[in-house]
Amino acid sequence: MIPFKSVLIFLHLSQENECLLSIGKLYNGFRIVFGTIVFIITLSGAVKANTDSIPADFKQAFKTKLDDLISHNYWEEPFFYSGTFLFDNEVDLAQEYQKNTLFVDVLADAHSFFYFLNQLPIADKQNLIQCYSYYQTVFEKELKDAGLPGELKYFAPALSAMNAKAVGKYRRAGIWQLTHFQGILNDLKVNRLVDERLNIELATKAVVKQLRKNIELFNSSELAVLAYLAGNAKLRDTKHRVGKSASIVELLKQLPPEISETIAAYQALSVFLSVNRFNPDGSLIKLDEVVVNRQVHFRQIEQVLNIPQKELQFLNPQYTYNIIPGDKTPMIIRIPAEKRDAFVLWTDSIYNAYDSSLFQLVVQKIEYPPAPNRQYVGEKVKDLEIEGKTKIKYTIKSGDVLGFIAEDYDVRVADLKYWNNIYNERRIQVGQKLDIFVDDENADYYRGLQKTTPKVVATNNVVTQLINGSAISVYKVPDSAKKIEHIVKSGESPYVIAKKYKGVTPEAILEWNGISDARRIQIGQKLIIYIAL
Repeated sequence: MIPFKSVLIFLHLSQENECLLSIGKLYNGFRIVFGTIVFIITLSGAVKANTDSIPADFKQAFKTKLDDLISHNYWEEPFFYSGTFLFDNEVDLAQEYQKNTLFVDVLADAHSFFYFLNQLPIADKQNLIQCYSYYQTVFEKELKDAGLPGELKYFAPALSAMNAKAVGKYRRAGIWQLTHFQGILNDLKVNRLVDERLNIELATKAVVKQLRKNIELFNSSELAVLAYLAGNAKLRDTKHRVGKSASIVELLKQLPPEISETIAAYQALSVFLSVNRFNPDGSLIKLDEVVVNRQVHFRQIEQVLNIPQKELQFLNPQYTYNIIPGDKTPMIIRIPAEKRDAFVLWTDSIYNAYDSSLFQLVVQKIEYPPAPNRQYVGEKVKDLEIEGKTKIKYTIKSGDVLGFIAEDYDVRVADLKYWNNIYNERRIQVGQKLDIFVDDENADYYRGLQKTTPKVVATNNVVTQLINGSAISVYKVPDSAKKIEHIVKSGESPYVIAKKYKGVTPEAILEWNGISDARRIQIGQKLIIYIAL
């Protein structure tokens, strides 16, 4: 389009000023137009050649999440969220990208992913656009209330294709692909029955908290995003190696490639979801919340109130096995508002519609081959191999118990005992090595759990973190800081404790006390905290 407009403008000027133009000026004018045409053709070729610059596996992972999206949504009910789609196939990408304020200098692969999105089947496009539209106001409100850039809302679809139950690399989960640690640190419940990373509203609040903390640490929204994707320690380590003044482009070259790919997907989706929209017709179902005080299965609610399980799953994705614990702490679920009074009226009937088979979780159990040469207790299992599993080594640290280790590595205590011939778990010793079998595809993640565990050393009023042998100074203790002891109370997390002390962050509390897992903070434990005077 641009070359032809340039030619028309030039010819129009030539006709008006024909008597004034010399042959030389005419030649120079055509030379400029010709050069412009050549430049645009070259640029177009570059863009076309760049359509395959994002690896196929990244695109395939996105497509897989998108294909799975429909099974978790409730769009097939026309009354739930109906409306019309508006598609715009003629987009000025360069102009649209400039509407964002983040990563505007990193556009190498954005065209590639936009081209990929445009080639998706129409059903996939509609699922993506409709689901994004449903939650867009949630994203915008949380980001605005936190004073964060509004365009951060496009990272959710870039990370998960809007699939609330997506599971990614390094055990990230949910629409924002939060890690287990990020979830726990930002007050989400993450356990066997409840994973609030899958609840879009709760996960969005947690992401906003994490990004605000990252901005306080790195003084930049872009660096805050990179820290969220790579991990704070990883980004600090990279900045330490590359240099404090390194640009975003230079940092991305040193970070894992999937981070650059995610940035490209974010940029492409910021345009794709701006120009392709879903307009709801106002038929959105009204919802309400009710409190559950006892363990209940979705099927019990379905039988009494006639709310389909699939609808309950869509509204409450955090209950991973369709089981609401409710036996120790009251839990909240969302149901259609029209069913609230019926729920209150028939609560006892719901609880009494009990079937023990509903609560028998199906857990994959490893069937072990006969142990070679194992004749009696005390003789080690030799040369054990399990198909689909990788054996890794774990060195027991002070304070370790088999229950914590099993939880971190997603195995059973019984398995740890069998693999390592442990018949009395109280007799494990610091420095002892354990064999742990993990899924092949997650082996690198589990190996890294022990390697990247931070150790904290205080020297010259500076907290130094040792990661993989590299010393990085972080969380400097102010010269005039006051050292106090905080005794952990019931219900307190690092985030809750940090809010009680001005200028203190949850990460600082963990590092000052040499704690690598926020879950291991116990009631009555004494924590060291430094407060600037």
